[in-house]
Amino acid sequence: MKNSKVTSVQPNGTWESKFGLMYKFEISFENGDVGEYSTKNKLQDKFYIGSETDYEYIDGKFPKVKPVYMKPDSFNQSSPKQDDVQKLIVKQSSLKAAVDYDNKCSPEDVLKNAQMFYEWVWGLSPAQSKINKVAEKFDSDLPF
Repeated sequence: MKNSKVTSVQPNGTWESKFGLMYKFEISFENGDVGEYSTKNKLQDKFYIGSETDYEYIDGKFPKVKPVYMKPDSFNQSSPKQDDVQKLIVKQSSLKAAVDYDNKCSPEDVLKNAQMFYEWVWGLSPAQSKINKVAEKFDSDLPF
């Protein structure tokens, strides 16, 4: 497995396989690797210019590249990249929630509200401990 930043993605024709029509793309990487990637998807969606990616490189007369897919077991293991993606998703949804909450306030107030929602989701809010105590009391009063 290799890792490098994608510098170029160029369509390079089609070919017929036993699986149907395949679209070829020439993929170039920052480390100098260049290879062909084939997919059934006319709009190739595995390699993006500027993204750093893991891939297999199969050398030869006509070098090939294949994206590396995460195994299902590895979804349970957290990596710095996954954590960053999760944080970005929570930030984006917190910003949306802040605008939905009050779309007539200033941008500064929207950002303050978004930060409050973000901190609540991650359990960083000062009010979080109070919320947890109320929830524990409520749960302990249940008859079942």
